[in-house]
Amino acid sequence: MNLESAFRNLACSSDLDTFRKLIDPLKAYDNERRNSDLIRTLGVYFSSNANQSETADKLLLHRNSLLYRLVRIQELTALDLKDSRARLALQLGLLAIEDQGRNSNGEDEHA
Repeated sequence: MNLESAFRNLACSSDLDTFRKLIDPLKAYDNERRNSDLIRTLGVYFSSNANQSETADKLLLHRNSLLYRLVRIQELTALDLKDSRARLALQLGLLAIEDQGRNSNGEDEHA
């Protein structure tokens, strides 16, 4: 089974619309404020297996700055990052918005 292909197909699916909407407050916050980078922070947090120290290192942030961002993410989404179902919902939301950054050829527009 090709997981990348399965994720790409899932990202395009309207089934993820509910999860995509979970990311909207983060997107709005990022657009309103410079250097907030909440969406990127969340993505790195998940790719680091929710390891705060590793996430802070990858983002070149002081650990307290990362904690501030994670609290802000929880406030904006009304989801608790300690809840595995909330984390899954946010990961699906990130997957859903990933598709928006791709053009019709399946290539990343920002590359």
